[in-house]
Amino acid sequence: MASVYYSGNAVDTTTKDLLTGDLLNKIVKQEIDAKVFDDIFGIFTNKQLNTGMQIEEFEVANLQSTDFDPTGANTLAKANMDFAVLYHKINRRKTFKATISNAQVKMAMLSEQNMADVANAISAELWNSSSIEDFEAVKQLFKDIALEQKKMVICDLNGNGGDMDALTKAIQTLATNMTLPSTLYNFAGFKKEYNKKEDLVLVIDSATRARLNVDSLAGAFNMEKKELVGNIIVIDSMPAITYSAEKATKGIEIDIGETNKIITYKPDSTANTTVSGSAVCMLLNKKAIKRDPVEREIEDQRNGAGRFTNYYLHATDLLSYSTLRNAVILVD
Repeated sequence: MASVYYSGNAVDTTTKDLLTGDLLNKIVKQEIDAKVFDDIFGIFTNKQLNTGMQIEEFEVANLQSTDFDPTGANTLAKANMDFAVLYHKINRRKTFKATISNAQVKMAMLSEQNMADVANAISAELWNSSSIEDFEAVKQLFKDIALEQKKMVICDLNGNGGDMDALTKAIQTLATNMTLPSTLYNFAGFKKEYNKKEDLVLVIDSATRARLNVDSLAGAFNMEKKELVGNIIVIDSMPAITYSAEKATKGIEIDIGETNKIITYKPDSTANTTVSGSAVCMLLNKKAIKRDPVEREIEDQRNGAGRFTNYYLHATDLLSYSTLRNAVILVD
């Protein structure tokens, strides 16, 4: 079938309306692609906050025991406790805007009665655009934490990153160790932190995930394979995080049954030791990431004179990170 093209000056209005009407009569199905990007970082999402609120994260240090005092001589003595407080504030405010005119609807060969369908498609795309940008924002948050701020524990795979069996064992060992009280796996080292295996999240790129032994990992996380999928976040590529002779305090060498042991470090500008490598994956407590939605509101504004409608999506979030929780970036 020959295509018909026209412009505003090429044909008169009557002819244009006839052409439009003829084409509309032949359209038996109107398909609008209104898909929305899945929220793959949903495991980090907490309940919605009210506008103006902030989060205060409060932690009490581990208490030290003393020998039993049968005389009761020290009963009234003070035992001071150490506290750590972190404040997390709203730091992402975005507005997405889309405009559609009556003329655009007609040129798309849609009747004016279908304006509602077009409006729904635009609303969906506003949400979609916000979700995609939010996805990139969380990836950038990982990079800011690990590379810019240097507030994440580093695990040097020491050449084991390319061997999937060795990488699987490294993740298994770290997952187990992070369930036991230790200051080695949280950057602050304020107290001996530990977490349940089901609260651990593995962030990994799709290429590495495809070669990883998920059956073995399921055992390490004490979860069924189908349940573990929810705790593995697969992204297109790991953030560009590379350390080159980064000064860091050495933590612990861990024997995973390979020729080279894996080693943990904490970035420290005053340290004498260094670590190098690029990000392979991240293993962290889901509470390490503070991701709280605050506002998602869509508004529309009709301009009668211009015969167009503006649609707005206002997105406000809190995106932050806790140095008190276990979080490790594996590099090689």
